[in-house]
Amino acid sequence: RFFLLPGSAEEREAFTKANHQNKLLQQQENQGLHLAIKVTSEMRKGCDFDVFAVVTNNTSSEKKCRLVFGSRAVSYSGILGENCGFKDLLNVELSPGGERKVPLRLNYSKYGEALTEDNLIRLAALLIDYSTRDATLAVRNIVLEDPEIKVRILGEPKENRKLAAELTLQNPLPEPLDNCCFSIEGANLTGGQVFTERLGSSVGPGEAAKVKIYFTPTRAGLRKLVVDFDSSKLCHVKGYRNVIIGK
Repeated sequence: RFFLLPGSAEEREAFTKANHQNKLLQQQENQGLHLAIKVTSEMRKGCDFDVFAVVTNNTSSEKKCRLVFGSRAVSYSGILGENCGFKDLLNVELSPGGERKVPLRLNYSKYGEALTEDNLIRLAALLIDYSTRDATLAVRNIVLEDPEIKVRILGEPKENRKLAAELTLQNPLPEPLDNCCFSIEGANLTGGQVFTERLGSSVGPGEAAKVKIYFTPTRAGLRKLVVDFDSSKLCHVKGYRNVIIGK
């Protein structure tokens, strides 16, 4: 179901028509009006960033259109969440061969509370050509990047010798992180257990959460240490580090 517009009969019809026409026009993208959603590489959780609806007029006549461009949080199971940003432009004018790039600002203050742990946002744009009443639909899912967990191994990595993993994560959000918790596990590194360390205090915006977790490798060879970070606002952040364990 198209989720950006109120459910009037006319708008539902426009959506159905757009869906049908998109299938018909897949081989003819260079004819008529073309609609695409473009994104940048700056889509990190905690940041404000723009996404773009790009409308191209590949006809020989002037076009006047309506463009509805919106976003909602979504999970991998397909459940739609709250609105993260919305724009409805009633007069998008395009000269023959012309292009319009329409930005939609996604602000953390709006999408932060709406996001699921999948960090997924669905973008959708609907373009209606006033002269023909033709409708074109573009939909794209984006995944917001979590911050990196830096992993340093302290000590000489040898079989049956205690090591420490120093784990650091910088808070990218404009608000504090509470209940911060790191955990590590790895075959032949942690003896089949998950080792966990909690922070005793909040981590402010831009500050680093840092812990040391001790473990004793049981077998030599190339091993993979898997790291997880959880908190009140950032959940299931993953990281890993390959470690060569000597005899």
